[in-house]
Amino acid sequence: MRLIRLWLWVAPLSMLALAVLFGVLAVAEGRWGLLAAMVLLALVAIGLFVVQWRLLKRLREMEDSDDGEV
Repeated sequence: MRLIRLWLWVAPLSMLALAVLFGVLAVAEGRWGLLAAMVLLALVAIGLFVVQWRLLKRLREMEDSDDGEV
C-alpha cells in the first residue's frame, strides 16, 4: 500500500516539475507552442494530483473504519 501511495504522490508532482522546467526552457528559447503544451501538461498534472489525493483520502478513511472490526 505504501508503494501505491508513493506512486500516486510522485507521478503527478514529477510531471508538474518537468512541465515547469521545460516551460522555462521554452520561454528562454522563444518557443511559444512548446510553452502552451507545457502549461496544458501542468494543468493535467495538477488535476491528476487532486483526483489522486481525493482517492487516497477515501482509501485512508476506509482503512480507518476497517481497523475496529474483527
